[in-house]
Formats: sequence, structure tokens, C-alpha cells
Amino acid sequence: MVCSVGGAIGREISLDFRRRTGGATVVATKEECDGSGVRRRRRAALRMVDRQLAKGNFKLALSLVKQLQRQPPPAGGLRGFAAAKQVPRRVSSVEDLHLSVTETSALQSLFDSILDLIMSSLESSPSEEASLLGQGHSVTSEGNGLYLEDDIVDHNQVAQHEAGHFLVGYLLGVLPKKYGLFSTEDMKQDNILDASVKFIGFEFLTELEDAVPSKKLQQVKPGHRLIIALYKYISNTPTPFHNACMQASKGKLSSTVLSKLLCVILGGLVAEHLVFGYSKGHHADVEMLERVLNQFTQDEDEANTLIRWCVLNTLVVLHRHGEATSMLAEAMAHGRSIGNCIDIIEITLQNYQHI
Repeated sequence: MVCSVGGAIGREISLDFRRRTGGATVVATKEECDGSGVRRRRRAALRMVDRQLAKGNFKLALSLVKQLQRQPPPAGGLRGFAAAKQVPRRVSSVEDLHLSVTETSALQSLFDSILDLIMSSLESSPSEEASLLGQGHSVTSEGNGLYLEDDIVDHNQVAQHEAGHFLVGYLLGVLPKKYGLFSTEDMKQDNILDASVKFIGFEFLTELEDAVPSKKLQQVKPGHRLIIALYKYISNTPTPFHNACMQASKGKLSSTVLSKLLCVILGGLVAEHLVFGYSKGHHADVEMLERVLNQFTQDEDEANTLIRWCVLNTLVVLHRHGEATSMLAEAMAHGRSIGNCIDIIEITLQNYQHI
């Protein structure tokens, strides 16, 4: 029995193997298709993805991932990319999920807490924000989140937050292209704390930063404005998803892409709630959420309905994959490559019947 990886990936892997084996043709045996053999093949392909990402060839990197997505797991394919089992759109409450009593109770509490946090943040007045800053509370930029200086910034909590963004994006089919976490040494030296995950295909968010400032920030005096590090997703990838995103610059966005975007934005604060029961890194995420909703929803009722479903969907996805989030957070804390992070996700998913 032999296994092979077809298409461009298969050809590139074969050439790579030939260079290291003096030109001999290498095929995978049955043993290599099991366990370590599968992982070696997947890691070899993901190293190519890393190389293309490092070169800025995002179109090719995404193409390689999509080819891996089409390969069966025994051939080293990716099982998790764009494979998340999502909550049906008609479902808007935890009770409608028909889970066990214990699980329903736990998720209901988290669901209510997350919604309350988002709504209170959206409804907080500009004067309250300005007053907070005026009382000596400065804000440090942390990529996807803002932390008041008197908060104790837990490096593990930041890693969990960014892992939430990364994992939700990956499972919904949005490929991360770069991430960064600040180090504990940065924290000790009072350096600017910067953490973020950037994805392929969300470039319109950069335009949104200038074109659609949040209503709250429009009213705050310049000297009191929050220092917000928004997502700056850059891509030159002409995929259907990317083309849909490009419509955003014209004020158009399909409901599917909009929901996917909002779930990725919410992934960080939801991941924090699942592990710690609260979120410190939600500030910039909620600001971005507000900007997107102001641009792409018609009224408050539509926005509230969308927020409710996206919170529920993101919560269910991350609750189902707590192990993957934890393993990914650890890998990101150690600065592993995008490909290595994807491999870790795939390892944790191999025993799951449903993703």
C-alpha cells in the first residue's frame, strides 16, 4: 500500500525528498501513512506554506492549504480548515442547542456574560471613557485588545485571547498569515504591549479604520481618544472569499462573510471567558465590532440579532475545541510558525468525530 499527495503539493514534496535522497523516488509506506508518517507528510507541506507566507506570497500559501484541505487525512491532509460545525442560523439561544443540563447551564452563564460585556461596552458613553482616562488610567495598545495599566496583564491570558482569534479563523476557513505576542520581558520593562493575529482576505478592515470611525470615538476629544490597534489584514488573494470582502469597500458584504468576520473578531474575548470567566482584551475587539456593524447592518435590531448568533456560534465552536485552543495558545506563546500552529490544531482534532 502506498500513499501520495497529489497536485502541486505532491510534486513539491517529491522534489524536496529527491533533493535530500540523491534523486531516489520516495513513496510513503503503510506504516508512514499511520501516525508519525502522516504527521511528517503534513509538516513537510506546511513548511512550504510557511515559506510562502514568509515571502508574502499569500495567494500561493492559501492555494497550498486548500490543496491540503482536499487531501484525505491519511495522505497528510488538513481536516480542520473551514470544517467547523456551526450553529444553525435559526438557533439564537443556548436552550435550542439541546445539550445536557450541566452543559446548558455552563454555556448559558458564559453566553449571558459575554453578551452583557459587549452590550455594556457598546453602550458606554464617551464621557465615561474620557473620564476613565482623565483619572490617570492610560491605555496600552495590545493589537487585538486594550488593557488599562492597572490591570495585571497575564501573558497566558493574552495567548489564549490570540489563540481564540487564530482557531476560529482557521476552523471557519480564514487563513492566519501572521501573529505576534509580546514577551514577559516586554511586560517587565514596560515596553509597548502589542499582540495580534492577521488573516488573509480582510484588507477592507484597514479602509474601515479611516472610513467608518465608531460613533463613540467620533465624540471623544482627540486628547482622550483610545489608542486602538485595529486589525490590518492585507491580502492580494483573488479567491471568492477575498472578492466578497472587496465588496466591503463599496459598502456591501454577504451575510455569510459578515458572520464569519464577526466570529473571528469575537474569538479572542470568547476564548478568555471560556478559560478565565472574564476578558481583559475585549476593548479593541468591541470597537472593531461596532465599526463593522455600523457599516454593514441596516438597523439596531439587525445588529443585535447578528451579535447574538455570532457570540453563540463562536462560543460553541471554541467550547468544543478547548484542548486545541490551549495547545495553540502554548505554541503561540513559544513563537511557533503558522504552519506549526496549524499542525498542532490538526493533531488535537484527529480524535474528534465532529469538528
